[in-house]
Amino acid sequence: MKPIVAALGGNAIILPTEEGTLAQQMKHVHDTVEGMNSLFRKYRVALTHGNGPAVGGLLIQQESASRPRMPLYVLDAMTQAQTGYLLQLALQNQLGIQSSVVITRVLVDKKDSAFRKPTKPIGPFYKSKVYPTMTKQLQGWRRVVPSPQPKKIMDIELIKDIMKKYVAIACGGGGIPVIKEKGRLHGIDAVIDKDLASALLATRLDADMLLILTSVDNVYLNYGKKDQLKINSMCTKHAKQYLAEGHFGVGSMAPKVQAAIRFLEKGGKKVIITSPRLAEKALRGKVGTVIE
Repeated sequence: MKPIVAALGGNAIILPTEEGTLAQQMKHVHDTVEGMNSLFRKYRVALTHGNGPAVGGLLIQQESASRPRMPLYVLDAMTQAQTGYLLQLALQNQLGIQSSVVITRVLVDKKDSAFRKPTKPIGPFYKSKVYPTMTKQLQGWRRVVPSPQPKKIMDIELIKDIMKKYVAIACGGGGIPVIKEKGRLHGIDAVIDKDLASALLATRLDADMLLILTSVDNVYLNYGKKDQLKINSMCTKHAKQYLAEGHFGVGSMAPKVQAAIRFLEKGGKKVIITSPRLAEKALRGKVGTVIE
């Protein structure tokens, strides 16, 4: 049975319009797992997830609390465990499926240009610019942090071992960014893009398919505008063209399409982008955007 990587977006767990309470997160996680039942029955699955809203909220709490305050890379680890636990609980209680959460470390380059130009949106939306590094999106302003390129998944062999029998919940939030100096690993403040990390994971697992589950049902050209156009399928050539033309938002759909291109150019067969509720229909070719 070939492996598949299913990447669940952080904005699908905490909706932009929500406070992000535990009850809200649990509901979305349970709905998502329920909609992916056949996926877990038919494939060996590595389940990844985003953490943008969660880690951003935790960062606000840390900054407003008395010391000691944890660095951002430790908050990455904390939100990996938090969301991983909710997914693990839902898989067990709803589907009777055993899983294991891997607190995954991902190697990055400390000279990555992302550390000079933060682009990764985290946390809630604001009506106006309140932090020095923010980006304007359709729903408002969001804080941005460095998002370096994932180079190596340090825990890949453990993930492979787990997938022989269980669902592996791994690379949460893109993984904990680490650098290597003098033979030792050290955390570094950043949030790796979950989709790019998922593409790397899928390649290392020799997966045929990458399933990217986000807050929209399809990829669109001119998203949010009057002339927006739904894309049902495209090849990597057209995906690159649309990226170059600026159709996909930085920190939102752009990294998903970039991840799709990377995975396919490394030997992957298919990428599907859709919402969690449509995951099973998308696997049957009924909905979503297919990139091949």
